[in-house]
Amino acid sequence: MFPRRLAGVAAVLLLTWMIQPAGAAADHAAAAAAGSPTTAISTTYPQSYADWANGLLAGNGKQGIIVFGNPRNETVVFNDKRFFMARTEAHPHRTFNTVSAANLQTIQNELVAGQYQQANQLAADVQGYQGGGEGSKHPGFKMTMTMPDAGTVTNYSRSTDYASGVVSVNWADNKGTWKRDSFVSRTDGVAVQYMPAPSGQKLNVTLGLSIDPGMNLTSKGITYTNTSNVNFLDLRAKYPNGSYNAGYEGVTRIVTDGTKTMDGTNVAVSNASYVTLLSLTQRYNGTYNGGVTAETEWNKQPLQSKLSGITSDYATLLSRHTAEHREIFGRVSIDFGASATDRAKSTEQLFAEQKASSVPVPALYERMFYAGRYHLLASSDETSAPDLLGNWTGDSNVGWDGYYHLDANLNLQISSGNIGNMPEAMAGYFYLNQQWQKDFRTNAGKLLGTRGMLTGGNTPNEEGLISNINFDYPYQYVTGGESWLLYPFWEYYEISGDTTFLANKYYPLIRDMGDFYEDFLKKKDANGNYIFAGSISPENTPPGGVPLAVNSVYDISGARFALSTLIQTSKTLGRDADKIPVWQDRLDHLPPYIINNDGALAEWAWPGLANKNNYQHRHSSGLMPVWPYREITPETNLAQYNAAKVFLQKKDTGNYENAGHGLLHGALIAADLGDAGSVNAKLLRFAKEDYYYTGMGTSHYNNHNVFATDVANGVPTVMMEMLAATKPGTLELLPALPPGLKKGAVSGLLGKSRFTIDNLTWDLDAHTAKVTLTSSIDQNLTLIQRAGISSITSGDVTIQNSPLGNIARVLPLTKGKAVTVNLTFSAPRSNLALGRTAAASSSSNGDQVASKAFDGDLGTRWSADQDPNNWIQVDLGNTYDLSEVDLHWEASFAKAYKLQASTDGASWHDLYTRTNSSGGNEKIPVSGSARYVRMQGQQLSGQWGYSLYEMEVY
Repeated sequence: MFPRRLAGVAAVLLLTWMIQPAGAAADHAAAAAAGSPTTAISTTYPQSYADWANGLLAGNGKQGIIVFGNPRNETVVFNDKRFFMARTEAHPHRTFNTVSAANLQTIQNELVAGQYQQANQLAADVQGYQGGGEGSKHPGFKMTMTMPDAGTVTNYSRSTDYASGVVSVNWADNKGTWKRDSFVSRTDGVAVQYMPAPSGQKLNVTLGLSIDPGMNLTSKGITYTNTSNVNFLDLRAKYPNGSYNAGYEGVTRIVTDGTKTMDGTNVAVSNASYVTLLSLTQRYNGTYNGGVTAETEWNKQPLQSKLSGITSDYATLLSRHTAEHREIFGRVSIDFGASATDRAKSTEQLFAEQKASSVPVPALYERMFYAGRYHLLASSDETSAPDLLGNWTGDSNVGWDGYYHLDANLNLQISSGNIGNMPEAMAGYFYLNQQWQKDFRTNAGKLLGTRGMLTGGNTPNEEGLISNINFDYPYQYVTGGESWLLYPFWEYYEISGDTTFLANKYYPLIRDMGDFYEDFLKKKDANGNYIFAGSISPENTPPGGVPLAVNSVYDISGARFALSTLIQTSKTLGRDADKIPVWQDRLDHLPPYIINNDGALAEWAWPGLANKNNYQHRHSSGLMPVWPYREITPETNLAQYNAAKVFLQKKDTGNYENAGHGLLHGALIAADLGDAGSVNAKLLRFAKEDYYYTGMGTSHYNNHNVFATDVANGVPTVMMEMLAATKPGTLELLPALPPGLKKGAVSGLLGKSRFTIDNLTWDLDAHTAKVTLTSSIDQNLTLIQRAGISSITSGDVTIQNSPLGNIARVLPLTKGKAVTVNLTFSAPRSNLALGRTAAASSSSNGDQVASKAFDGDLGTRWSADQDPNNWIQVDLGNTYDLSEVDLHWEASFAKAYKLQASTDGASWHDLYTRTNSSGGNEKIPVSGSARYVRMQGQQLSGQWGYSLYEMEVY
């Protein structure tokens, strides 16, 4: 079903310096000059090794390279998906106890009785976890390419052409114009870097492989030798003693028409018109699991033999690479209306412009979309998915070991793969989940006494034994985690209708979850609903409590997804009909969600916990029914939908602890809740707060804090979901489009109802959209535009009314027939206060003045001193009949306040009085005429003065 495995066990790197062939390279340069939306240009380069995170990234899933530095002293860091610190003979695997049935029963009883502390402590005491297995991700080595001085470097630029997968470095000096290009081929497992000598010139270069001190490898006990000769560079590294004599190797074959001589362990090439470098990286596992030592492996010189059989013809390698890469990458395109001039700007310039603007910079948003799509593809192959670092690092001291993290990060990293029509990237994800099944079964059996699967928390490879469980992380009770891991399988089926995939890949995994819930869900409450007696809301804790609790929405929604899709799959495939009543019983008696006293969806659906939402947390585990499961919509349960919106609004008063994955999940939830303002605020944070490096990789936190690629890979999902939200039988157009993206188009998205959005265009000023769809089956598709449809026409089908009213129509689609629909939607309301003159009784500092509450930017705010009588007001410019005032509070809100109106700014009357506000986002109906509108505070909510992100008037 998926493309055959084309790369071998070892990754191949081809580095070529040669006269530039006609064709692709010239096309790449022309695209950059013309302002292609898929070409990202940078005009600065990292000055030192420590700045590797700003390098340009390339990869094919097996191998990753980072290209950076002075063009005459360039560095290429080699990474490999197998480069994790080797397991030790003392602790080859993670281990943990088999928990007794008696202890499991005691834990459950204590939880149901509300004795959470005791249950949490017992769960920690009896599990016996000890770490083991492979350690943190690490770089392999660096290649340095040193050239003699030839005068001042001028006209420097570097770029990545995401559409072709080519990384370029360009400069000029006294010898002429230089160009060096790199790519990593999926087709041949070959990464290519080449540079032509300037016209009439020859090139001289010194090449070497080494381990940089900044990699922090030798301090961890890694030793290495360099056995290079004029034909092959060769670096061989051994892991510390006691690691099964494991190691790794990097070998480079040097092909050139120049002269090669040894310079220590380096090779000096002189008087060359080209140099071609073919490199392989390989991890050797040593004597673990019956193998042989690394020395035994590399003494056979397998890499040298393999390299000698690889073609060095650049044109052949380039054409094969670009044909495959372009076909995959180009299936989905996006256009936010940027000009060619803006698209040609450097990444540095676009980010500077965004920091000075409260509305999206279209060229930057396009670049963010294409960068994420590229980096997902470049870090995925048939047997691997992007880990926390994608597949790139220059330092072995990495955040959270660089593992696959299974309760949000990996899930978000690959979330665009299905709807973005990239099955090649999803193949490795599906493969890994199949490999984890055995160990996940061990987790469930030993720690919870059940059949089925329990996720492992994090892992560096195909092993899935649970990780790092303790009192603060009793994550053997994250029973909903496996469902989120399995959701992309189901999503792929919804998109494709592929029953072979359903039978061979999904059913063997989801079938385990039927066994799990049959065994795990035993206790019932007074209403006859099953109790999740042992439940976690990753990685949150009820305020004042402990992590281990009862009935987290995360676990309930995971069970609902797993059981409902298991039953559907069983019926579709005609399997296990006798088990369906058992699974249906569990599904029918899952705990209902609860709306708490704040009007928000409760994160724990259990008495005593329902009003203990910890809103200000990086994770949004309590909103899983919204995204990814899309279980709660206005049509399925309006009350729960509105409660989910309150939950999100309260979360949005915080900063998600600045965690990129938290903002990503929050943005996806906001998109499915139709909250364009929330989506806009989070995307702006990514663009303005230094989550992106100049090479368009990303960090886990803002201010370039801890390299991680989940933001880069996840942003395209947010952008696609804000343009089109789909579920079986439904397409919702422009559910959460930021208002600054007024015109645009997207093509190639796949809907979760077996159709393709061939093209969608929109014009917010004209209130119009045009969409062309092609379905792979006959179906009636409900088209929704929640602003209201003023008119809708099509020359291809007879459009039908919908029971949903004016927001929807039904499109009868025929298999294989493209249908184009034109619609005009109702004009959005105009915020009368936006950009208007504002005043306030006080401001806490010069950056948080009254005008910040009327600038349309949810990242800025007005804040006052601690006087409860503080007020803020706006001059609308004219007198209007008012219908609504919206207040977007920061965490310090007015518990009691009045909304007041005036026609002259001197005489005021009350429009509305609130005595028990809970903050968040408040939408307040009002009635009356006014030119001036004021929020008059009366009671503080805490020790700090009022803080208001935005005040909108309609």
